[in-house]
Amino acid sequence: MQTDKSIYLPRHLEGFRNKIESSVVSSLWITPSAGNPSLTDSKFAGYPYLPKSHLYPKDSNSESMALLAQINFEQLPSNPLFPNKGLLQFFISNKFNQPIEKKVELLFQHDFKVRYFPKRLNDNKHTHSFSYSEQSGCFPIQKERKLEFTPKHEPVSASDYRMEELLQISNHESEFISEDERTFEDIYFENFLAAEHKLGGYPYFIEYDTRKNSNFLKRFDTLLLQIVSNDEQGIMYGDSGVLKFFINQHALRNLDFSSVYFIAEQF
Repeated sequence: MQTDKSIYLPRHLEGFRNKIESSVVSSLWITPSAGNPSLTDSKFAGYPYLPKSHLYPKDSNSESMALLAQINFEQLPSNPLFPNKGLLQFFISNKFNQPIEKKVELLFQHDFKVRYFPKRLNDNKHTHSFSYSEQSGCFPIQKERKLEFTPKHEPVSASDYRMEELLQISNHESEFISEDERTFEDIYFENFLAAEHKLGGYPYFIEYDTRKNSNFLKRFDTLLLQIVSNDEQGIMYGDSGVLKFFINQHALRNLDFSSVYFIAEQF
């Protein structure tokens, strides 16, 4: 019987379907492609929508940050997690163009910025010139990309700290479950890594979920945006890294983006 939370499972995981589907949440996977999005369209990189009453965001060195992503909620398929109107923007400092550290975690929006505009103003009330905000050639996203969104249902990812709690797989169940002696964890990791561009859903961590041992960080329980490295799409953060923004679900519901947890990690 098909349900709203039915998902594809490899045959070796079929015996765990009820447990796996109990963790399923909705998400929007993002497909970037070449194009010429407008100032108000959803996009990766490029120039942002910016009312003349607002200053362009600058980093801790007083240098202009670059637009990483802009999401126009009117262009998204319906999703209960997100509003149905407004523009959400993500800026990052040029300090991230040539990252040295394997992992950077930020809570204060000094070298990144998340902005939300609940409504768009007329053309004559927003900025059209951005000569001061040119991104460098090493920016993680090489060229401006238009975005398409696909609704998905996905189970808890293999690297999310909540996996054990949500799935409750016993040691006995986790023993070899395939002919080639792979365990539940082996097969789950192969199929539910969660390394996609997305809004919502579960995150992909290269090493481990940094929220696991911190009650404070666990409050950032909702993946707001994830961007992963993809050579074919001209997206590369450091050494095949991933950029993630987390928010508290109640703050998101209240459209309060003042407290966001940003993680930039690479191999």
